[in-house]
Amino acid sequence: MRPGASAAADVDPRYVMRGIDFSLPLKERVLDFQKNFLEDPHFGGFDAYALKDNVRCVSVSAGRTEWELEVLPHLCNKGGKLHGGAAATILDNLTTTALIAAARPGFMDLGHVSRNINMTYLRPVVEGATVRVVCGLVAAGRTLANMKGEMLVDGKVCVTCLHDKVFLRPPPPPLEEGPSSKL
Repeated sequence: MRPGASAAADVDPRYVMRGIDFSLPLKERVLDFQKNFLEDPHFGGFDAYALKDNVRCVSVSAGRTEWELEVLPHLCNKGGKLHGGAAATILDNLTTTALIAAARPGFMDLGHVSRNINMTYLRPVVEGATVRVVCGLVAAGRTLANMKGEMLVDGKVCVTCLHDKVFLRPPPPPLEEGPSSKL
């Protein structure tokens, strides 16, 4: 860090997420969090591109979210089916909304990153299909959370995932410089 600069001044704005707005009702809270990610002018990552303008929230309850999206050409492999990496990206992002739907001030409200995501592909999902994505929080503790997600077409499960996240702790405040030890 530059001398005299604050830690916040050295943070690249592309990688800063705004916190959860707990003043909003539950569904609006999840939508606000998702909008902050998808419409951040500083971030143009492929995961935002995969979902932007193509995901609709169907329902939100404590620890559970449901979404719909259309399988667009840019999400497909050469065979016209949903690409496995695109499915993983979609479920990575949308299962996180189940975590947001269960968060409360002081619990699961800090940053988090994926620790593990286990994908199972059961049926192909064709280009143009409307997919229902059902996400739920399985368990959460002080440092880890586990979510599950399913992609369904016409009520049939096509893709499932189990997703673990680890919560990031803010760095401790810097130690005040005082007299040096004589030891």
